[in-house]
Amino acid sequence: MRLFAVAFAAMTLLAAGIDSAAAAISCSDIPDAERFIGTLRPGPNTTAAQRHLDAAKRATSDKQCVAELRQVDKYARRSYAADQRASGGASGRAAPHPKCADFFHQDRPGGSDYHGPPVASCP
Repeated sequence: MRLFAVAFAAMTLLAAGIDSAAAAISCSDIPDAERFIGTLRPGPNTTAAQRHLDAAKRATSDKQCVAELRQVDKYARRSYAADQRASGGASGRAAPHPKCADFFHQDRPGGSDYHGPPVASCP
């Protein structure tokens, strides 16, 4: 499924100018966009991408369709990036540890007001 993600991202890279961006995205990309959105985790950006994809399908002109597909690209990229951050990204690194408690922040791990799971790196 990541192959579709890479293919869609590569296919929809936008150039600096509007004319080259219009050439990069066309209404024939709708099936690829649909497959790519299907690989994304649920969330607000995925929902927005799906909403714009539906609007692209209902578009009455190529110009309107391409404009909606640009929005699909924008929100799908955001959703994909969020998915990567949640899974540790391409580097495989986990999310950073929360800061440990100090005199002013006793609600952090290791503090007297902390009620979460123990964090090994905090006293």
